[in-house]
Amino acid sequence: MTATLHATAEQARHGLGNPPEDIDADISVMPRFELFNAPNSICSQKVRAVLAHHHIPYRSQLVKIFAGQTYLPDYVRLRLIGCDALGGELMSVHTGSTSVSAGGCDPAVVPTLIDWATNRVLVDSKRISFFLDQEVGGSALRPKALESAIDAELHVVDNMPNYQMLTGKPPGQDHRPEARRKSSGVDFAMSKVARCDAFLAEHADDADLVRGYSAKRSKELTAAQNLFTPEAMRTAYDKAEAGCDHLEQKLKSRNTEWLLADSITMADLYWAVELLRLQNMAAESFWVDGKRPAIEAFFKKAKTIPAIKAAVLDWPGALF
Repeated sequence: MTATLHATAEQARHGLGNPPEDIDADISVMPRFELFNAPNSICSQKVRAVLAHHHIPYRSQLVKIFAGQTYLPDYVRLRLIGCDALGGELMSVHTGSTSVSAGGCDPAVVPTLIDWATNRVLVDSKRISFFLDQEVGGSALRPKALESAIDAELHVVDNMPNYQMLTGKPPGQDHRPEARRKSSGVDFAMSKVARCDAFLAEHADDADLVRGYSAKRSKELTAAQNLFTPEAMRTAYDKAEAGCDHLEQKLKSRNTEWLLADSITMADLYWAVELLRLQNMAAESFWVDGKRPAIEAFFKKAKTIPAIKAAVLDWPGALF
């Protein structure tokens, strides 16, 4: 298994063709952790924030989402190792959520973490975050006494409709940047279906790749069919508003410096990443101009968190 993983990872790196970068690491020594991630992937940003908070050395392997690199065969093979270790089905229906627990494992997304100390491949940003937090010891981002409260917040964040809001036309006036208005969510999803069709034809004799691309094709086809109708987009924006309502009330009722404690927890990092994504999607109207003052104050403070600066604000290409 060790030799196979090394070979698969090397093939994935070669296929991507992007130079890795060692973060907080001694460049003469291979770090224990290797993270395949994309600058603008919200799930990658969550994991990078946890790594940055704990100052965990790692090798960052760039994956270019807009160039379709998460679909490259050698990367999909690597990803499938993690999906199979996770158990359960591959995701074949798009729920609009990034949560693995909500629909299964996607074989063509980021992030993917390799733990070279144990030769494990881990997928699902929340699972990776929990694993890293447990491995560090000391001051945890998810302390035992707050686990249930933190997990409840992460559940809300993981189920925000970011995919729909990123590519679909919002209800009413479209305030997104001009470049993002040129294609519809349906076009975006169907381009992914076409990419899967091409790889399925090219690798029809490879059972693992057929399994991966078939699930991904089905997932994106259901997205094109179901997620971008006017009604679905209205529901998505209502869900995002409800998430912000939840956060506003939690912030107003707290008696702690941060959301759940006087020190930063994983809930603060995840909400900071989510609010940055909403702002990036021209949805900061959810809280600015006095609409949700507690969120506005929290967001201003959260942008000063060193881990958020390192993982998102100062990370090249993280905001678009």
